[in-house]
Amino acid sequence: YILQLTENDQPFLGYCEQTAYGGGWLVFQYRYDGSVDFYRNWTEYRNGFGSVDGEFWLGLEHLHRMTSTRKHELLVELKDFEGNYKYARYDEFEIDSEVKLYALMKLGSYKGSADDSLTRHKGMNFTTKDRDNDTWNGGNCAQYYHGGWWYWSNRKSNLNGIYRNGYDEKNMVWDHFKDINKGLAYSRMMIRET
Repeated sequence: YILQLTENDQPFLGYCEQTAYGGGWLVFQYRYDGSVDFYRNWTEYRNGFGSVDGEFWLGLEHLHRMTSTRKHELLVELKDFEGNYKYARYDEFEIDSEVKLYALMKLGSYKGSADDSLTRHKGMNFTTKDRDNDTWNGGNCAQYYHGGWWYWSNRKSNLNGIYRNGYDEKNMVWDHFKDINKGLAYSRMMIRET
């Protein structure tokens, strides 16, 4: 779908999921085969990368502009390499502006089957390999965990980490899925207006 937030905004291409959980979801993160490198810089995470017909990240600026003007919910879908599916759903989701470092400003109550590995990140700034906005005094969490995320001085989830089957804290993980540090095979993050 071609999306345009206001008359003054540039249109952009978005992928909308119309069947899962009643449809009407805008996908902003999608990983399923490791073909796109998610170890990116601030500008790429701000503007988005990848392609909507493959793996992609829609962009923090789009997320901010959408979630700051209207209330949205968040759906996170996950699968491991054995094909087990779980989900996490949050009844509110809002990303702050670039000036406020795209902080995970609002994250509502959780329900689902994946357990909650995101609430600990609420209020945290977004950190990339070239922009250290986390609270870890020992270095840059994005460099350490090999991704871009709302890290504090650690992480409970890292869905933009390394795509691989195996155990490593740098993997694409959701700690409460089953095994901490066990890489996931599939991740899809979506928002829907409420």
